Amino acid sequence: MILHRVLPLVSVLALAGCGDRTITSGADSEATWSRHVEAAVPMGTPFDSARAIMERNGFKCTSGADSVVWLWCDKFSGGKINIVQRRWQAILNMDHGRVLEVRSNTGLIGP
Repeated sequence: MILHRVLPLVSVLALAGCGDRTITSGADSEATWSRHVEAAVPMGTPFDSARAIMERNGFKCTSGADSVVWLWCDKFSGGKINIVQRRWQAILNMDHGRVLEVRSNTGLIGP
């Protein structure tokens, strides 16, 4: 009898430990997100390492060049069914193959 009451509680507690453990965890403001991304990808990080760090944290990254070489990384919260999602972006400008500048933003998107 007690077991049927305890199992749902155990399931909820187990799922609670499965939250976001990436650099976006708790980064729900511009200032917090900026601190998180700059700590994860400090100035001077090699291009390949910066890309690997961001992709390991769930970002999709593209690279290109205009006046500088850049890496643009984008991540959305939740699944495709969510009506409103949080979006995190980071633009890493490179100099001689290393991170020179990090620009970031986050916000909610939806209807």
